[in-house]
Amino acid sequence: MIHCTSRVTSQNQISIPSEVRKRFDIHPGTELVWEEQDGELRVRPKRYTVEDVQALLSDPPGGTRSLAELRQGKIAAATRKSARGGRR
Repeated sequence: MIHCTSRVTSQNQISIPSEVRKRFDIHPGTELVWEEQDGELRVRPKRYTVEDVQALLSDPPGGTRSLAELRQGKIAAATRKSARGGRR
């Protein structure tokens, strides 16, 4: 059993202790699931289910798009962002 603590920063961030990262194979980009159960907060790495993988491999909700359509969408999004004044 691992017992360690983390402190919440002024920007509401925490660092995950190295023992916890190693034990649970947590790396940059790992999604964490926060759950409240019986008055306790539990944090665990998200593990993908068969359904998650099937959803990734299926057609997107709006249907498939060509590379040209994807590029045009990217250009339109960049144009909208530029019109708003850049980064948000």
